[in-house]
Amino acid sequence: MTVPGPQLQLLDRERTDEIRKIEQATGRNDVLSGLVEILERNIAGFSAAFADHIARGDATGAKRAAHTLKGTCHQLGAKALGDLFAEIERSAQAGDYAEAKRKFEGGASLVAQSIEALKHA
Repeated sequence: MTVPGPQLQLLDRERTDEIRKIEQATGRNDVLSGLVEILERNIAGFSAAFADHIARGDATGAKRAAHTLKGTCHQLGAKALGDLFAEIERSAQAGDYAEAKRKFEGGASLVAQSIEALKHA
């Protein structure tokens, strides 16, 4: 994964706008921020969880870990980050766990930029 350039769409504004509408409808202003905090914790634990699945020979669990983060990111509007986890999922599906790990580690800047963008959405 390359470093995000100016053309890379970090966020799907329609998704984040939908979440903001839910906040308005419910009178809460912490829905998106709460979901972003959970996402941040889950991403922080991904590498260890992924490695644990691989060490136990649980290929399905490794793939599911990436799949879950892919879906969560896309639901929250973190498009580029969801796409990164889709790439990681494809590598895990193919059994190339080293490549999946490299993609995750290489995406550290994208993770940071995406989380920051979500926090300011």
